[in-house]
Amino acid sequence: MKKIVMAALATSVAMAATPAMAASSDSKDFIVRANVPTECSLENPGNVNFGNLSIDRAPGPDALTLDSNHNAITRAWTSCNWDASIKLESDNGGLENQDAVNNGPDASDFTDKIFYRVEYRPETVGNFQFATLNTDLGQVSTTTAQTGAYHENARILVKIAPQINPLRPLAGRYTDTVTITLGAI
Repeated sequence: MKKIVMAALATSVAMAATPAMAASSDSKDFIVRANVPTECSLENPGNVNFGNLSIDRAPGPDALTLDSNHNAITRAWTSCNWDASIKLESDNGGLENQDAVNNGPDASDFTDKIFYRVEYRPETVGNFQFATLNTDLGQVSTTTAQTGAYHENARILVKIAPQINPLRPLAGRYTDTVTITLGAI
């Protein structure tokens, strides 16, 4: 028994005399970085074809004027990952007659241009601020600044109304091109 106690005592003294083993550690930081470029994407909206616009065919003071509203809706996915604007522009400032020029003897009663309005709105209210184009007010361009990134199926409403077209449109084909631009504010 004496031997076991002496051996235990010798082990304790040996351990006390040995320096403590410190855990070897070190730490360093490093930075992880990435960039996402600014990007806007716009699906090609469908063309709008109103076909034959209805006019008043009855004799009288309103003869040959547009007699009803015409509305058409198309859609386009609209996405920007930054505060980008939505800009609408008309090439001609209204639909221009491709077949006739208003230069006849009664030109003051007729027109070779049909005005229209465009509303560019999100399907889900609040996902981006809507933009408008009013060719009847002489606005051939409008820009609406956005205050954040957006991703939404846009609802594009095109309207022709008698109220903004008081003159009699000449017979013929009418056309204009609207350009939607998503980009810098």
